[in-house]
Order: sequence, then C-alpha cells, then structure tokens
Amino acid sequence: MSKIVLTVNNTDIEFNPTPAEYDEAQNTILQGDASSAAHNFLMSCVSSDSKDALRDITTDNAGAATQIYGAVIKEYAPKLSISVKK
Repeated sequence: MSKIVLTVNNTDIEFNPTPAEYDEAQNTILQGDASSAAHNFLMSCVSSDSKDALRDITTDNAGAATQIYGAVIKEYAPKLSISVKK
C-alpha cells in the first residue's frame, strides 16, 4: 500500500491508494465520468483521520477533487519512460 500525504490549503491529507481503487477510477474515467471517478477514488483511499478535512475542501471548491486526484495519481502512478525499438 502506498502512503501519499498532500498539503492542501495548509491541511495535510493522507491517502492510501490501492491498485483496485486505481483501476476502478480509470474504468470510470473511460466511461466518461471523470468528476465522479476523482471524487470516489479520493473518498475510498483517504485515511479515516483525513476524511473530514477532504470532505470540507471538496465541498467548498467544486474543482478541488479533480485537482487533488491529479496530484495523488501523479505520485501513485508516475509516468514511465517508454520507447519502441525498431
């Protein structure tokens, strides 16, 4: 399990994403519902101690879930350097 701590508006929020949660979010995005994917992913992998803080931040700012999701995914699944040899 990966532990990712983000500081959002001076509040530390801890996430513990799993491969299953990541896959579910990616599948939801492929179905065209990125906003729900971001929200559901974050709420499923946020630590219990950080859940209220995350809920407050996402309630006050409609775009917050998508921004936070992007930051968590960037840490959880960093880009790989891939090239094709011919």
